[in-house]
Amino acid sequence: MKTEALNCRCCGGVLDVKSALTVCEYCGATNFVSDTAGKYINQLNRANKLRQQKEYDNAIRIYDNILSENIPSADILWLRTLCEYGIEYVPDPISSKYFPTLHRVKDESILNYYSYLDALKLCDDEQKAILEKEAVEINRIQTEYLEIAKNEAPYDVFICYKETDEDTKTTTEDVAYCSRLYEILTKSGYKVFFARETLQNKLSVDYEPYIFAALKSSKVMAVIGSKSEYFTATWVKNEWSRFLKLMEKDQTKQIFFACDDPEELPRAFSLKQAQLLSNPNAMEVLAKNIINYLNNILKAGKNGLPDKKPVNLSSPEGMLLKATNNLNNKNYAAVYSNISDLLEIAPTMAEAYWIRLLANVRHNEDNIIYAKADLTTDENYEKAITFAGDALKEKYEKIKDQCLENINLQKEFDVQLDVAADEFRQTVLSSKTYAKKDEIIKELHSLKRDYDNAVLSKFSGSKLLQEISKKVAELDSIYRTILASLSSRCISEYRKFCADHNISNLVELDNASGKMKELRNQYIEENKTLRQKYIISEEYVDLNEEILQKKAARKRAIEKSIHEYDHIEDGTIGDKIIRAFLDD
Repeated sequence: MKTEALNCRCCGGVLDVKSALTVCEYCGATNFVSDTAGKYINQLNRANKLRQQKEYDNAIRIYDNILSENIPSADILWLRTLCEYGIEYVPDPISSKYFPTLHRVKDESILNYYSYLDALKLCDDEQKAILEKEAVEINRIQTEYLEIAKNEAPYDVFICYKETDEDTKTTTEDVAYCSRLYEILTKSGYKVFFARETLQNKLSVDYEPYIFAALKSSKVMAVIGSKSEYFTATWVKNEWSRFLKLMEKDQTKQIFFACDDPEELPRAFSLKQAQLLSNPNAMEVLAKNIINYLNNILKAGKNGLPDKKPVNLSSPEGMLLKATNNLNNKNYAAVYSNISDLLEIAPTMAEAYWIRLLANVRHNEDNIIYAKADLTTDENYEKAITFAGDALKEKYEKIKDQCLENINLQKEFDVQLDVAADEFRQTVLSSKTYAKKDEIIKELHSLKRDYDNAVLSKFSGSKLLQEISKKVAELDSIYRTILASLSSRCISEYRKFCADHNISNLVELDNASGKMKELRNQYIEENKTLRQKYIISEEYVDLNEEILQKKAARKRAIEKSIHEYDHIEDGTIGDKIIRAFLDD
């Protein structure tokens, strides 16, 4: 068996595989290599790199695909187990040997994990001894971590966020949001895990036990990201993906998140409701939602779940419950059907008319206070008020008043936004960067002509091509500056406007946010000609690369032909051909 390009699971070095047990010449680690591995070298190397980059779930998917297509083998099962426990091999500075460390602690010992046990069954005696020795060491570290975690006081809330931007190497704006949320929640008496605060006194200490303890004990996770890429950053995803798995086992856990654009969120959050960071007092609203949720758990009982009594689904209460569940699931047709059946046996039930009203305005009990609607225009409102008791009537009237206030606030906001948008438009149009638009278009027209001439002259203008490529890069920078200005200025002006006008009661600003997006798109549309010219310039840059590749191939062909003729001496025909080509 000869597999030459497989990488070591510890250091990533290339293995010289000659048997099922191969020792890495770089770090000394023993690697299992099955016949299956030889058929999936690229996939296994990719998965190994993902694990080393701490993208464990993505690596697991690759291993699962391989296992589903083949008879299970010990090496693939063991590599999958390493991902489940977030194993990273780190070099010892003294001995240069690699030792395991954990980034995904679990309560379940690795010695009892199913894929490890399955791997053992497929090992020969020598492989089994090596595997058991390494698993025992991982279990020892895991036990130490669990002991540390056991002594940690339980948390109420875990704040998940990106601390540093990978490109700028500066603190993200999310830190300010999280700090505000942390401040509100701690002042309200809750114990909050916020890495910047919680881990600051644990320098040079492995953070994993403390992160695990917080993930396990917290009833709520708040994930905050002002950019879509922050949600998929390695450590951020590591935290929220683990919390989602814990939610599957604990129904009292809940996840909240805040972002700029819910459409750019990972699929795992697709059914969750997001708090928009662009909304005024976003962290105050998020904190309020979290506190309400925690209070509901506290009221529910010791186990965090309400004491559920059997409900007769044929009774009015049971039929109302079915309608409410369908409303929460946005199954409006079912809501109307449920309420029609209910009103036949309970025609004076105020809650039934109220639920039908909520379905009409496409809201539920949790978010109706954010609606911008005149509820009094719906006949169901009048019937709900007519049949409601005093307490319920007061509740419905307060919600009605809030919805009307939302309409007025939105109108006021629209007027003020138009003024702010016009001021912003004038700022952009009068900027120096925007003024260069026509100059750039003119330059690109000129470049296109020069490039065409250079190509038609069959490489004779190679130096000109290099100059053109350089100029295109400069224009590219100016072009991107224009777009960046349009994008960042739109967002900053929008947020500044929200802060200046202190519109604290209006939580949903969908229409206003849409206006700003429309404004941004308008300016980008005005740059459409520039965009088209830029795309053309990119095509010519690609063409330039193709030309250079053809020249390189031509050079190799000439060199080969020269060496095939022994009678051509140095300094004669061959030398002249090469020199002429290189000067070209």
